[in-house]
Amino acid sequence: MPRDIRSKIVTPEELAQIAETARAQGKRLVHCHGVFDLVHPGHINYFERSHEFGDILYVGVLADKFVKKGPDRPRFPEQMRLAWVAALECVDFVVLNNEEEGPWHIMRIVRPHVYTKGVSEQAKLDDPNSPLHKDKTLIEELGGEIRFTPEVEIHSTDIFKSL
Repeated sequence: MPRDIRSKIVTPEELAQIAETARAQGKRLVHCHGVFDLVHPGHINYFERSHEFGDILYVGVLADKFVKKGPDRPRFPEQMRLAWVAALECVDFVVLNNEEEGPWHIMRIVRPHVYTKGVSEQAKLDDPNSPLHKDKTLIEELGGEIRFTPEVEIHSTDIFKSL
């Protein structure tokens, strides 16, 4: 029987408790992070591929007030974006990232084994000032690793521009 999607939306503190239990059971945690303003096949591929790196996939959804994709973004409010991501079978938990600094607070308290991004982001690792470089540094300090997933070339921004 499918889970109620609302039960998959958790606070950072609840996720930390879930992670502690999962670690005790020898399970690997995988962290995805983004805006997910309009869930599309590229996102679904990202989540499915990310889940292959571990046992529990949780997705951090950036709070509305920190989205920097231009005026009128996000188009859909954070509660709706959380629910859309939670509705996907391949996603185990969803957490609102309500920190301006990025996914780092959640990464620190959950300590995932793997942090994933799409392969198109990989070039940003060379820039020591990029948030992704900081993500990689933190995940490695926490004993985890960063992995990149193949991408389906489709982006919410392009979809919105075509409307």
